[in-house]
Amino acid sequence: MTNLEKLVDSVSGILADRREPPTEEALLGIVKAQAGTLAMAMEKSVSELFTEKDYADAVKAVETRFSIRMTLGTMFQAEDYRPWLVAKQGQIQWYYWNRYRKYLLKKGFPPNVVRSLDALTDKILDHTEDPQKEGAWTRRGMVVGHVQSGKTANYTGLMCKAADAGYRVIIVLAGTLNSLRNQTQERIDSDFIGWCTRTKVHIGASTFGTERQPICFTTSEGDFSRQTANAIAMKLDAVKEPVVLIIKKNKSTLENLYSWLTENNRHSLQNFPMLLIDDEADHASINTNSKDEDPTAINKAIRNLLSLFSRASFVGYTATPFANIFIDPDSVDEMENGEEYKDLFPRDFILSLDPPDNYVGPQQLLADNASLDCVRDIEDNEEYLPVRHKIDFTPEKLPESLKTSMACFFLAKTIRLLRGQRNKNHSMMVNASRFTKVQNSLALIISEHLKQFKQSVVNYAGLIEEKALQNRDLSFLHDVFMEEFREAGFSWAEVQSGLREAVDPIEVVVVNSGSRDRLDYSSRNYPGGRSLIAVGGLGLSRGLTLEGLITSYFLRNSIMYDTLMQMGRWFGYRDGYADVCRIFMTPTAASWYSHIADATEELRKDFKTMELAKLTPKEFGLRIRSHPTSLIVTARNKMRTGRKVPMQIALEGRLAETSVLLADEESIAHNKRILEAVCHEAEKETEGKLEQNLGYLWKSVSPAIVVAAIQAFRFHPENLLTYPEPLVQYIDWMVSSSGARFDILLRSSSDTSVGKYRVDGKDIYPIRRTVPNQERNRIEFTKRRVASKGDERAGLTPEQILKVKQEHPADNLPDRYYRNVPGRNPLLMIFFARVSKEEKGEDYRIVPAYGVSFPGDSGSGKRPAKLVEYVVNTTWWEKNYDMPEDDPEE
Repeated sequence: MTNLEKLVDSVSGILADRREPPTEEALLGIVKAQAGTLAMAMEKSVSELFTEKDYADAVKAVETRFSIRMTLGTMFQAEDYRPWLVAKQGQIQWYYWNRYRKYLLKKGFPPNVVRSLDALTDKILDHTEDPQKEGAWTRRGMVVGHVQSGKTANYTGLMCKAADAGYRVIIVLAGTLNSLRNQTQERIDSDFIGWCTRTKVHIGASTFGTERQPICFTTSEGDFSRQTANAIAMKLDAVKEPVVLIIKKNKSTLENLYSWLTENNRHSLQNFPMLLIDDEADHASINTNSKDEDPTAINKAIRNLLSLFSRASFVGYTATPFANIFIDPDSVDEMENGEEYKDLFPRDFILSLDPPDNYVGPQQLLADNASLDCVRDIEDNEEYLPVRHKIDFTPEKLPESLKTSMACFFLAKTIRLLRGQRNKNHSMMVNASRFTKVQNSLALIISEHLKQFKQSVVNYAGLIEEKALQNRDLSFLHDVFMEEFREAGFSWAEVQSGLREAVDPIEVVVVNSGSRDRLDYSSRNYPGGRSLIAVGGLGLSRGLTLEGLITSYFLRNSIMYDTLMQMGRWFGYRDGYADVCRIFMTPTAASWYSHIADATEELRKDFKTMELAKLTPKEFGLRIRSHPTSLIVTARNKMRTGRKVPMQIALEGRLAETSVLLADEESIAHNKRILEAVCHEAEKETEGKLEQNLGYLWKSVSPAIVVAAIQAFRFHPENLLTYPEPLVQYIDWMVSSSGARFDILLRSSSDTSVGKYRVDGKDIYPIRRTVPNQERNRIEFTKRRVASKGDERAGLTPEQILKVKQEHPADNLPDRYYRNVPGRNPLLMIFFARVSKEEKGEDYRIVPAYGVSFPGDSGSGKRPAKLVEYVVNTTWWEKNYDMPEDDPEE
């Protein structure tokens, strides 16, 4: 930690109880006074340690910490919820929580975030049960967070408060991998226990008190074992402090713990209120070959463990609202009452967390209006590192894109050092294969490449620029710098002079079951921070934190929701260096990420409305099951079953688009004829008129024309939402229930440079789309979207459009608000798109696509008036996409 960082932490600690910082002048006085105190403690003069610039930087850093906030999320609770915590607050000695709170502030957590965490953990604890309550009781809840957003900090706070309130046994299920369990144990050791279970010394929170200490039956080197527990020779009723166990979500481990508890403590367990936290509640799906990770067996083992305690609370934590507890069951009844699910279903409460406002998530990186330009396309990998490969594939050379990503890592780390971010961790992630053998081979080639760069930096970086750039590697770094980082605040000369310090400590580690490398960032072993390139697969995907992650190279062919989001280790907190982070992925992966991020963000925005409508956890589960994105999750989770899975989906207020098209000429020609016929038939009923610079519009047309087109259009199986049967079923329901008629838009672009295209006697200008993902059998629109923002206002009057904009003022108004205009017709949008692989490329094709915009409010708290049945063909998905992760990693 630098002297400046010590000064900032010290001042932040002094001001921790204030909601706002003092005036800038007063804050400067506090900074200077504290600088004097630190100088005395270090037996140096103030001028030796700090400059006037340091004082100014310290003031700015403290103000920034105070500016970061976190809201209190959204709660769905059962109707029989009875609060208990407020009445007991004054009777509880908050020893563990106060210690943890002070430690978070010492670590640099923004004071307002710690304050919000206090309120959130109070809310969660209150929705479990009072551990002092007599008689038998059970509570079941779930907390929905964001990937890498601080779920561990949240449930650590819950553990502290549960221990203070009187819970005697606290068990954490920390994922399915040893590496993740060990990392979680280390966090709990530091932040809750205050004792390193490996080296047997006080650490972390113990700075603020060592009078009490929980008893831990696991260590950061070893999961629970009956042999270890028997060696301790201690029954639960022999200890006065809470007993803590951090264990893998593994059938054998859970059964061992169950056996030990029953053999040693059976008759006294009713005296021990127990809290069980499942850190990856959406993991261990049915897609696994390992009996120890089979969810049926794991769920049973968890239920058996809970049944031992007559007073028990279970809280699952997940990074996705599309958690398996809602999606996996085959029916609504099975979701709530099925043998595998009823004891774990969060029937008492569901809390959706909001991240702090300095969180870097999908919206900042992948949305249309992303605030950070970090994503780079991988388009050169197939020759040396194909996305799809067998277990015996051996990589022999690195694609240029991987070399470029490594150069970005070297340069970004150098820039961080030049910004004064010293004694920090710096990481790069390479996730390019699910096979451990391939990962190991790739790591060796990366190591050779790293060694070559290190040697070039040693030999040439100290020379004058002209001579240094005669070296091929330095010239390559210079080219990448000019392309990526020339606006980062430093000249190439400054970066070149800092390269050696940055590159020298970097090492390559392999994160998989066959590797002895340890993902260790401890200050004890790495007091100056650690710099590494982590190569792996599943081991990098679930909960594992890559500290100071700057550069990611992600080369996978998975469209599966939770696999993608969990592999997104690049989400999180990047204060002071978010602008130099880079993510390399294929356009297909980027498209899926964007699609999923938008769907999830839209759903999270709806949570507030659902909360106001007082939805219960069961009703929340129904909304998740009926959301269109659940089709993707189901395709993943049921893939190995080889059966067709029915799903009830809500189309009210939704847009269904053909965002992936069949690419063969016959299908394209056929679909052109189908959509041209729609225009022809619509013109027979009413004259098409030019509409608001959008194209030709036919108002209030017979739905039979639309139904015929949907049934005849040759659709790609990836377009789950445009399967014809459910679309037609929903349209038939709209017609029978309300006599619905359709508006039909033939979209025409305002860009006349594309040239005219004639459709049934009408001249239009095709919409222009850059579509890098054009394969032999498929064309995938970027971000899986065909329509542009604003297209769905077609058919509305100027007055209706103005009213929508006044009610929802936003620079980038989502079209969902246009769907919710009362009395509007459903809208069929017809597109003839000029698609090329490069922006404004001359090598293009005209392809037909359509979108159906259904009226209604998808985000209301009301139950959808109509659900339609989609059937997911899991066999097709299995044949065409990567299987979900099934490496026998640990």
